[in-house]
Amino acid sequence: MLRKNILALDIALGPAAACLLRRDGSILTAGGQDERPHSQAIMPLLEGLLKRGGMQWNDLDMLAAGIGPGSFTGLRIAAASIAGINSGLNLPVIELSSLAISALQCESEKAVHVIEDARAGLAYCACYQGNKALMQDCCMSWDDIGQLEPEGYTAQHTDKERLSGWLYLPPSTPRPVAMSRLLLSTARELNDIESLPRVATPAYLIASQAERHAPQN
Repeated sequence: MLRKNILALDIALGPAAACLLRRDGSILTAGGQDERPHSQAIMPLLEGLLKRGGMQWNDLDMLAAGIGPGSFTGLRIAAASIAGINSGLNLPVIELSSLAISALQCESEKAVHVIEDARAGLAYCACYQGNKALMQDCCMSWDDIGQLEPEGYTAQHTDKERLSGWLYLPPSTPRPVAMSRLLLSTARELNDIESLPRVATPAYLIASQAERHAPQN
């Protein structure tokens, strides 16, 4: 079993979620309900988690990040935070699907669709059973989603009226806890740690609003 000190951060779909996996097998979690902007609240959140674990930055073996898809601002801040932390540490970075984290919040033994409104007539969509992807993270039109067979789904930013016939599965597990479970299972399956990236690359899947409305040459 992989025994590493791993610090993880996700800000893809709302309040920040963080967790710390320790070499001794213990897990600490923290959720961000700070009223300050993410850019000001993230480092105190992570530093507080390390302090609770009796650790310093140099005690970390790896970092992890929820890379989306989700909020453009949240993804950029998470990636920038991980890059800043790792500028002096040069640690391997595990990239986690933020939609997979959402699916694990439901604690369902059956397949769970995650359908999050991406605006502009689009939605981020995936399907997971446990931590296994049955449908890879993608971006679909609401018309295409309407062609799918209605099943159980979860979401944090989707109007339930748009998914008539689907069974809504409310999140029952705190997001930091769900992330720690995904991170633990992902870390166990790693074969070549040194080949991992040293930065987290956001999975935007679609262009930002500014990019969509930028003048074309």
